Amino acid sequence: MTNNHTFILSGRYQIIRSLGTGQTSTVYLARHLSLDAERAIKVIPKTGASPVSVLTEAQLLKSLNHPGIPMIFDIEEDDSNYYLVEEYIQGESLEAYLLHHKFISSDLFLSFCEQLCDIFRYLHSLHPTPILYQDLKPEHIIVCGTQLKLIDFGVTWNTGSSGNNFKRFGNAEFSAPEVRSGEIPSITSDIYSLGKIIQFLAGSQSFHNSRNIRHIIQKATSPEPDHRYETVDDLILALQTALQQKRQPHLFETIAIVGSCKGSGCTHLAISLVSTLNELGQCTFYHERNSSDHVRQLLRHQRNWKEKDGYYILKSWMGFPFYGPGIEIPKTGPALHIYDFGADYTKEALSDADLILLLCADAPWHWNDALRKADLLQLYQDRVRFVCNPGSQVSSRFYAKQFHAPVYSYFYDPDPFQVTREKRDFALRLLSEKGRAYPFSDLFHPFPHRNV
Repeated sequence: MTNNHTFILSGRYQIIRSLGTGQTSTVYLARHLSLDAERAIKVIPKTGASPVSVLTEAQLLKSLNHPGIPMIFDIEEDDSNYYLVEEYIQGESLEAYLLHHKFISSDLFLSFCEQLCDIFRYLHSLHPTPILYQDLKPEHIIVCGTQLKLIDFGVTWNTGSSGNNFKRFGNAEFSAPEVRSGEIPSITSDIYSLGKIIQFLAGSQSFHNSRNIRHIIQKATSPEPDHRYETVDDLILALQTALQQKRQPHLFETIAIVGSCKGSGCTHLAISLVSTLNELGQCTFYHERNSSDHVRQLLRHQRNWKEKDGYYILKSWMGFPFYGPGIEIPKTGPALHIYDFGADYTKEALSDADLILLLCADAPWHWNDALRKADLLQLYQDRVRFVCNPGSQVSSRFYAKQFHAPVYSYFYDPDPFQVTREKRDFALRLLSEKGRAYPFSDLFHPFPHRNV
C-alpha cells in the first residue's frame, strides 16, 4: 500500500499519511471522501494474519460502546490486506505524553486512573461474558487532552471461551505473570496490568513517595492473583481513599481495641478493620496483644495464608500473632497499627493510642463488666468510643445512659477477613475522625441500631 494522497481505498477513503507501524499492522490517516471525515485505517497484511483473528477484533469493537474505546466503521479486504476502518483519535500515547509532562497533578493522576479503570469496569461487566484485555501498556493508551482512549483489541479474550482457546500474548513489563506464562487469564490479570500502569503514572510525579499509593500498587501487582484486588471497583476506591487521605494533615497511627469481657469480639473487629483499611489503600497491621492465640486458630480454618518477616498475610489482612514477652516485633515502616488487647489490659498499655474502642458485650449480665472497664478508661475519655457488639437497642440505650455518650452497634460479622460494603463504609468514616469529612460519631450510621 502506498503512502501518498493518490491511493483510494474502496472508492471511499483517501490515504493521507502513516500514523504508525506495529508488529502486525500499519495504521494510516485517511479521509472519507463523501463525508469529509477523518478515519484511521488499520492495514493488516494477509501473509501474517488469521482471518478469524481479524474478524474477531472487528466484531468485538463493533459490539462495544464506551467513550474510552474507539468506534469501528467498516472492514474491507483485497488480495493483499485486511483494512479496519476506525474512529480517528487525535492524541498521543501515554508513553509519549509523559516524556514531555514531567509532572502531573494529583487530580489528573486520579482522573487518568479513574478513566482507565472505567474502561476495564465496562469490559469486565459485559454480558453474558466479560472481556479481558491482556496486553495493556502505555503505547495502547492514547491521551486526547485530558481524556484517555484504549486502542488495539487484537489480543483480548472472552471469558466464556472454553479450555485454552485464548491467545498467549502479553508483554514482559505490564502483563500479569500468568498471562506471560500462558495460563488462562482472569479479571485479576487485567488488574495486575492496571496496577503496573498506575505505577508508571505515579513515577511521573510526587506520588512515588506516598506510602499508601505504593501499598495499592504492591497489592494490585502481587504475583499471586488471589492477593490482588478482586474487582476494578475495589482498586479505584482504594486510590480515591488514599488521595483523599494525602490531602489531610493527620492520620491515626495507633488504634487500641479493648473488650469489656472475654468474648466481646475484639479480635473479630480488629481483623475486620485491618482487612478493610488495607483494601482501601491505608497500610495497616494487626497486633495481637493478648495470649488467646485467636489469630492462629482463625488462620487454621483459612486457605492461602502465608508468613512473611514474622507476620501473617491473608487476602488484604496483615498481622502479627502474640509472640510473648521478650520477642522483638520486626519494623514495618510507616503504617497504621491496630492493637487487639482483648479483655486483659492496663491503663498504661493504652497511653500511646490515638483512639481507643471499648467493645461492650450485648448480654445484660455483662453490663456491669462494661461499666467497670469504662471507669478504668476515664483518664482517656476524650479518646474513648463505645461500641455495643452485637448491638441491640436495649443494651445500646443502657450503655448510652450510663456513659453519657453515643453508643454504636456493631453488626454480625461471620468472616473478619472478608471485606464488604458495610465494612468499607465503617473504615472510611473511622478515617474521617479529627477534622475530616465525617466525625467518629457517624461511624456506624449505616448499620442497624446505630445510635441511641
